[in-house]
Amino acid sequence: MTLILIGAGTRSLDRLPVDAYPDLSPPIVELITQWPGHAAEEVERLITVPVERGMNGIPEMATVRSISLYGLSDVILTYQTGTDIYFARQQAFNRVGDVSLPSGIAPSMSPLSSPSGLIYRYVLQSADRSPMELKTFEDWVIQPQYKSVPGVADDSGFGGGTMQYQVLLDPARIASVGLSVTQVQSALAANNSNGGGGFYSQGGQFYYVRGLGRLSTLEDIGNVVLAVHDGTPVLVKDIGRVVIGIAPRLGEFGYQSQDDAVEGVILLRTGEKTQDVLKRVEAKTKELNEEILPKDVKVLPFYDRSDLVELTTQTVERNLLRGMLLVVVVLIFFLYNFRAGLIVAATIPLALLFAFICLDLQNASANLLSIGAVDFGILVDAAVVMVENIFRQIALRRGNSISVAEIIREAAAEVDRPLFYSVAVIVASFLPIYVLAGPSGTLFKPMADTMVFALIGSLIVTLTLLPVLCAWFMRKGVQEKRNAAFESIKSIYTKGLDFCLRHLWGTAIASAILLAASLLLIPRIGAEFMPHLDEGALWVRATMPYTISFDESAKIAPKVRDILRSFPEVTTVASELGRPDDGTDPTGFFNVEFFVGLKPYSQWTGSYRSKSGLTEAINKKLAAFPGINFNYTQPAEDAVDEAETGLKSALAVKVFGSNLDTLEQKGKAIKQILEGVRGIREVTVVQELGQPSLIININRARIARYGLNIEDINSLIQTAIGGDVA
Repeated sequence: MTLILIGAGTRSLDRLPVDAYPDLSPPIVELITQWPGHAAEEVERLITVPVERGMNGIPEMATVRSISLYGLSDVILTYQTGTDIYFARQQAFNRVGDVSLPSGIAPSMSPLSSPSGLIYRYVLQSADRSPMELKTFEDWVIQPQYKSVPGVADDSGFGGGTMQYQVLLDPARIASVGLSVTQVQSALAANNSNGGGGFYSQGGQFYYVRGLGRLSTLEDIGNVVLAVHDGTPVLVKDIGRVVIGIAPRLGEFGYQSQDDAVEGVILLRTGEKTQDVLKRVEAKTKELNEEILPKDVKVLPFYDRSDLVELTTQTVERNLLRGMLLVVVVLIFFLYNFRAGLIVAATIPLALLFAFICLDLQNASANLLSIGAVDFGILVDAAVVMVENIFRQIALRRGNSISVAEIIREAAAEVDRPLFYSVAVIVASFLPIYVLAGPSGTLFKPMADTMVFALIGSLIVTLTLLPVLCAWFMRKGVQEKRNAAFESIKSIYTKGLDFCLRHLWGTAIASAILLAASLLLIPRIGAEFMPHLDEGALWVRATMPYTISFDESAKIAPKVRDILRSFPEVTTVASELGRPDDGTDPTGFFNVEFFVGLKPYSQWTGSYRSKSGLTEAINKKLAAFPGINFNYTQPAEDAVDEAETGLKSALAVKVFGSNLDTLEQKGKAIKQILEGVRGIREVTVVQELGQPSLIININRARIARYGLNIEDINSLIQTAIGGDVA
């Protein structure tokens, strides 16, 4: 039976996925709606509010929060912990069709991935190709390949320019031929389609009929007819230029010394196993580089969650090995018998293997908290009592006619009941954890599961296997040896016990005073909800003035990258300015995030040997940028923080009300108070007001004289300034 346990446990250990942390985020569905060219106020009024109202009352939904930015609405639906994510997405999808939105606008749903599901980042490298060309490869070649990998939820591209065929109109030429922008758009749309003519039969053959008229080259676009004046056609190329350009930039990705590069971010599908998916992704990267992409284009990964998983695994393994070794040494020292110590120590790996089998049957994962929290001292409690009692009975009855097997049977039966109840009491102490809800329950239930399974396994091994091992290895009898060190400790304890029994009330009062004193110390002890795990990288966030332009922000990001790269401990620096084209990270030009890869600590040669020391040094150098707030965290930690608070920080204060001006005043007042709190280093107010706008007020009386409608003017504004799609 033990051999079967070892075999099954080893297989389960090999199958068991390992993550750094359990996924703490509740089920989340994100509805993203892009409305290019429109101000945040219009987006809020015409998209965000209708979507929020349409989602109200969805079963099991906990909260709704949203953000409206220029051209983007992002509504986040948070469900109760434990809600099936597919049920949550289906409920939201069912209601989207009933929401009344502007013509041609439809919300899209974020990928089926948790906020902490970012497992792989890569950059496209080429010596000859432009960022726009690389972006085209990313959108049309690389993304479909990665999305085909089982377990991948999405591959989100960032950076580069999205290629467009652009018609740059000359207002003077349009006016000279008596045309309008709307007529040009209509002509382009009417000259870019293929037609289906059904089929016909001839000579016993069956033929499809197709009319081919889709535009395919710049020359085709330039030759589109807009009008005919006195028999002379007016073409698109007569009133403007036709070129290949890039769409208006919403963000920019920088890598090392490259100011405009192309990044890909791969997201893990919810419920998938990180290690298995990463192996498939790495195999796909190799296939892309060797077989699919041109020889001058390479996919270069610069962030891989497997590094964090490996670091977590090494941390857990070190803790397990040290704990087991320490327990074995202590057991041998106090039992004063090498065989007895090893028999007791055998409980630890067998109990863990039993726990691995149970976790595998649950389809659960192992992480730093669940495995690293195992207490070996508790696991061997019952085993120590069992083996010590057997050892003592065999030594006492040495020379008797009773067989060793009979002595072991009697000694084991003597302690089996108290051992069962003692383990049951310890298991019961973990039961309150199972009533925890939300992030607390998600965080601590795997730890309770692992510990309870290991305790049950240790009890089974103690009651069944250990007496058998004692029967094998103690069959020739044993002799209790005198342990001088333990005897001296026992002598001191005996004297102390006698003193306590002579002074009953004094002992009770002294114990009560010690208990009260320990309780008074609790408020002075620091506490962390999440145990800190060093990811071996930094995530630096720069928050600039909210009105900053893309061009100005793009000048600052390279300077910050250069400062970060100047530190010898840094290996890789990448920056993300603004948001990607798919709108999955709702932010503006004021936000720049930097990934900072670090060397192993053993290779650090500077004056600081810890991440905190490096962070302080970086912060001093970045003080050269006044008016910019810098925040320091880690890649995975940043994703978890944002999922919990909705903001880019671990701690947030939110103020609710109906008047934005009052909210802004209260926010600034709260900031002043928080800045005086000991331990808080930096406070940022998330500004919602004060965005500058150029307002064009349309005079209805005047446009009526020209027979124009509001839509005519708005269409002209849209096309002339923001650009429009024909």
